[in-house]
Amino acid sequence: MAPATVAGVTVRTVPSQTTGRTRVAWNRDSIINAIQEWVATYDEPPRAADWNPSSAKWSGQTWRVERYRDGRADGTPWPSLNAAKRPFGGSLAEAIRAAGFEPAKPGPRRRSDVEPAQVDRLQMPPEVRVLLDAALAAARDAERQSSTLQDRLDRAHDRAVRLAEERDDARRRAGVREARERIAQDGALQRVTRDLRRAEARAEAARAEAAESRTASEALRARLARAEASVGDLRRERHELRAQLDEATAEAGALDELLRAARADAERASRSAAVARTPAGAQASAAAAIAVRDALAEAAQARRDAAAAEERAAAAERELRETVAAVRGEPRRLTRDELDQLRAESPAGPVVLAEALAALTTARRSANPHQLRGALRQVAEAAVGWRERL
Repeated sequence: MAPATVAGVTVRTVPSQTTGRTRVAWNRDSIINAIQEWVATYDEPPRAADWNPSSAKWSGQTWRVERYRDGRADGTPWPSLNAAKRPFGGSLAEAIRAAGFEPAKPGPRRRSDVEPAQVDRLQMPPEVRVLLDAALAAARDAERQSSTLQDRLDRAHDRAVRLAEERDDARRRAGVREARERIAQDGALQRVTRDLRRAEARAEAARAEAAESRTASEALRARLARAEASVGDLRRERHELRAQLDEATAEAGALDELLRAARADAERASRSAAVARTPAGAQASAAAAIAVRDALAEAAQARRDAAAAEERAAAAERELRETVAAVRGEPRRLTRDELDQLRAESPAGPVVLAEALAALTTARRSANPHQLRGALRQVAEAAVGWRERL
């Protein structure tokens, strides 16, 4: 059955868990609505006996019990006296005033309020009246105890509902807290795993770079040893060639002296025609000229060999310097000849410089010092070449 509405307010009903009947969740608004509906139905505000069947029965007003048990128009029950008083500080009068009515004045009820069947019962001898009054007092005490027990039962019910709500809320909070803790633990585990993987990757890269560095170092050591051996050989060869050059120079000097002496003799011989026409004089002059020519040729060859030796020694020393600089990690300096050759032969311009800068960016990302030094050298060469072409 749909819930009844009074003054546009819906009364919330809840099915009872024990009897299965509809039970109204009484609060301040629903009590006011019930009082207004009672006045609209019976044309008077409810009395305490109207919503307390036990009190109405013991006072001989059973018609109030029947009216209470008939219920409301929608089939829901009227509120009990305790339920009506509870939201208003334990006072039914306050509830009636909150509904906009004036409660009935306290005092003896009209005799007509008692059913005729109960009138004869009330006209009793004094001793019976005493017993009846005692019984009524006991009944009232029992009613008060019942009311007290009902209040305690209602409070216990409210407390049980509140505790159940608190329990459900605590369970829900505990579930949320556990879920958050699990999520936090999973996130921490994932972060630790990710950091571990990154550390392993960095360690593997470091090991690979170390192995590459060791290989390059071994190659450079071998190259340095070969360069040192070559430099030693070239220095010895240069020393020998210089000695030969000195010998050839000395021999050329001696030959020059001989040549000058021969020329002096020739000049003296030319003064004497007779001596010059003799075959012996001509033969001596020819032999001297041949000896001088051979000495000059040997001196020129010695000079060429010395120059070649100087060039090889310079190249060996340059290679040694490059190898030592590579081993120590120092940038190699270009010689004047290399700079002149770079200015004359290497390509230059903005395109070359842009390519060198791109190679430098790639080298910086790789974090390889050897590659970075090579890229810096390429940028320097491109810049110098472009500057010299301007």
